[in-house]
Amino acid sequence: MRALPSATTMCRVLIGLDRAGASGTLHIRAEGRRATLSLEASQVVGANVDRRVATSHRQVFENVVQMCDWQGLVLRLVQSPAPATWWKLSEPIPARTLALHTMRAAVKGADMASVRADLGDSLYHLTEAGEALFHGAELRPEETAVLFWLRRGVPAEELSTLPGCGLAGYRFLWMLKLLGAASPKPGGSYPLLLRKRRELRRQASAHALLDLPEGAGGRDARLALRKLVRDLHPDRFGDRAPPALRRASGEIVTALVNAEARITSGRAD
Repeated sequence: MRALPSATTMCRVLIGLDRAGASGTLHIRAEGRRATLSLEASQVVGANVDRRVATSHRQVFENVVQMCDWQGLVLRLVQSPAPATWWKLSEPIPARTLALHTMRAAVKGADMASVRADLGDSLYHLTEAGEALFHGAELRPEETAVLFWLRRGVPAEELSTLPGCGLAGYRFLWMLKLLGAASPKPGGSYPLLLRKRRELRRQASAHALLDLPEGAGGRDARLALRKLVRDLHPDRFGDRAPPALRRASGEIVTALVNAEARITSGRAD
């Protein structure tokens, strides 16, 4: 986890340079050390750390991972002529590919309790930046599965149970959040759905389920039911929502209807 802040900074910059089609030399310094990455049209064509030149993709990756252990990175892109051919890589590396490999390494050993705390219980979706980042990228099976669910909108707490995802997919979602490639959906009713599901599991009273004070009557119950169902009906989440989310929504709406009926008939606890 020590390398995570620097890795996130480095990879966000690489992704930004990739999207911009940037050329030049990215100068990196921290803790009295220096490194450079040379780019041509968003492709990394050369790298060195403390004047040690990388000659292969693996060495470039290892160099960038090493830089992520430096604290307080300062990065500056200087537009400059292409480097001398003698220390150019035989094949360039797309800057976004280097960023993905680096972030995968940075989050690999992350404490899952910290990951869960950061992701919370929000409903996540793939951002525009995320779509651009993964266009044509080589992905692992669990990453492909996560992107499929993110395009529908997926609850963080349920992702690891969805087909093809698992804990590796859950960690991948966190990586995407750090990179700005996935984010919680703005607004929406998922937090309300989670609260109602918790109340249902605790066997809350009919009045509590409808957010009513004890003693409220049938008219108030009908108005409350109408409002809650408008926000929580399965159709509110769309046909592409994960089946578990639509199932939970249906169970909650049924419980709310039953709660209204108990209050209206005078049978509420």
